[in-house]
Amino acid sequence: MKKFFLFRKEEINVSSVTASDSGQGLSVLALPADSLAFASADRGSVILVFNSATKYEESNLTDGESIEKTTVRIPCEIGEEVKLIESILAFIVREGGKSIMKFDAVDQESTFSPVSFDSKIEPKVHINPTKRVTGEPSTQTFIGSAGALGIATASNVVADIDFGISENKPLVDYNHEGIATLSAGDEVGHGGGGHSWDNGGTGGATYDISSNVGAPVVVAAKPSTVGSTQKSVQISPANHLIVPTVTIQRDYTIYLVIQGTPNGANEVSPIYGSADTQTLGPTIGTFKETDVISKFMGQAFGGFSVRHDTMTGHPATMPTQGNLNNTVDFKYINADTKDPELIIPLVIRRDSDYNMYMYNGDGDLVAQIPAKVPVSGGPKMTVATDGRTDGDLVIERLGTLGNISGGTFGATMNLARFGVIEKDIGSASCSKLATDLFNFYKV
Repeated sequence: MKKFFLFRKEEINVSSVTASDSGQGLSVLALPADSLAFASADRGSVILVFNSATKYEESNLTDGESIEKTTVRIPCEIGEEVKLIESILAFIVREGGKSIMKFDAVDQESTFSPVSFDSKIEPKVHINPTKRVTGEPSTQTFIGSAGALGIATASNVVADIDFGISENKPLVDYNHEGIATLSAGDEVGHGGGGHSWDNGGTGGATYDISSNVGAPVVVAAKPSTVGSTQKSVQISPANHLIVPTVTIQRDYTIYLVIQGTPNGANEVSPIYGSADTQTLGPTIGTFKETDVISKFMGQAFGGFSVRHDTMTGHPATMPTQGNLNNTVDFKYINADTKDPELIIPLVIRRDSDYNMYMYNGDGDLVAQIPAKVPVSGGPKMTVATDGRTDGDLVIERLGTLGNISGGTFGATMNLARFGVIEKDIGSASCSKLATDLFNFYKV
């Protein structure tokens, strides 16, 4: 009788994938027991490694790379690791009986008693090869280099972040390299002359930021003992940046890195917007229906709101707490924890059907807003209809929207990075981008 492993890490959701280098989004995985290559363990975990269980049958690798085998890390009671391995092996060789070994973190059920659900099951079905020397994922390719011997492989890295393929590189990317010549306290975007925030994306100098409102300034890397490993820009509604107009239709991906504080006081919301206030996001706060603009107060740190060009109704909004739509519970800055995260990467995507998603620095999907657009035979909608997710993305401001008064928020934030990709790069790539940003910028 053929036997199988069945792993369920989480409920299947709109962000679930069939393969993932990090394991993020790989909600359910079933594997034949006769594909088990070997089992090993570390403290509190058993690691199962499988042959012939990857998504692709062939791979073209560059020197020093290999495709890692599919692995599943199973949490278990400390001291019971060998017992769990013995139980799995005994199940496989036993004649008759049940044919499925179940590890279900959702219902917290397992065929074997030593399994613990205090931490996550971690399945990984690799897509990209691994550099054997460093153990890091590799997306090197000869595409674009004609594959000739001695020709350097094409790079899709922008300011230390690997976007995987050239099609996923950003149109705009405002990062530490764009303010490399500026010192702490220098004003950013003041009349050019070396004070611009240079664009590192494919759009080039057309999108350099060379004007501002107020006086946003450079903040040094690693302020005190917390913050970012790279320079950032301190901005607020009273001191914000004017961006050469970025317009994206239909699907897109936005990523940003902000620096928080332990008490969560130093945040403004929204972070990006258009001059006419129609586009805005991601408004990390509670929306008060009494006023469309001035009551976005970034204090609850548990919401995701967006609106797009020509729309005037209330933004599309979804809490990031409460595990809605099978998402992971998330609070931007949690002052109740002993060691709050001070670097906050967010990746936002809109797919071609106008569904909205947001990922945190762990690569988790923390908010999902179902599409709300006019459809034939559906309810009548106007530009004033609340919660619509369609309309062009138009970005002309960083640090606020329009030129609203600083008294609306009365706070500042440090923006370490902001970028826009002219397509939806997909769930797995968004998850990887979010974790890469966190790992690069954290102190």
